[in-house]
Amino acid sequence: MNAVFVKYVKFLVERKFIETSMAEKILKYSINLLDSFNDVRNNKTFAHDNTILGYDEALLIFNNIANSVRFIKAIEQKIKAKA
Repeated sequence: MNAVFVKYVKFLVERKFIETSMAEKILKYSINLLDSFNDVRNNKTFAHDNTILGYDEALLIFNNIANSVRFIKAIEQKIKAKA
């Protein structure tokens, strides 16, 4: 997944769908966050028999992942509109 996501970010940058280096950095860092999210999902949620993560920390994690997903969806809509 990492290699595909890196190529995707590069595609977005080259085609000017991302305007700032900060947005590029956030997306590149999101790769690591998504990897870490799998561990949290598998070991700290109701997905399996686990001790559940506290509300505030779970909200922090969820909001960060959700924001990345929302941004990518918005970019994908722009790409489709251009096509």
